[in-house]
Amino acid sequence: MPTSTTAEMPTQDDCDIVKDCELALLRGAVRGDRTSATLLLHRDFHEFGASGAVWDRDSVLDMMEAEAAEGPVDIKAVDLVTTGLGPGVVLVTYDSVTPTRRAHRSSVWLREAGRWQVRHHQGTVVAD
Repeated sequence: MPTSTTAEMPTQDDCDIVKDCELALLRGAVRGDRTSATLLLHRDFHEFGASGAVWDRDSVLDMMEAEAAEGPVDIKAVDLVTTGLGPGVVLVTYDSVTPTRRAHRSSVWLREAGRWQVRHHQGTVVAD
């Protein structure tokens, strides 16, 4: 399946790839594998976490690795939507659901050198 170049708006295939990448970051196998997770996070990754913490690439990699080491990761994505924002840019929105909380999530994915990577992520806890 061909994907577009960065000069073109993301195709449905691009959006499907980004969706798969976003979902991969919710799985324990990827969160616990620093090499796999690193491939999905842009070198300038930045996150405003649902906890209120601000994360950069290294700190979120450390957090995901530690979380996966503690035991099974149970994160579900609900109502996930991908939207092409511009050439080489896709927005992903969804709710994450864990046994202890629900949060609204958004991620901005960039395609650089033919690879999709998340550049920015935001999480906001949903009140019970």
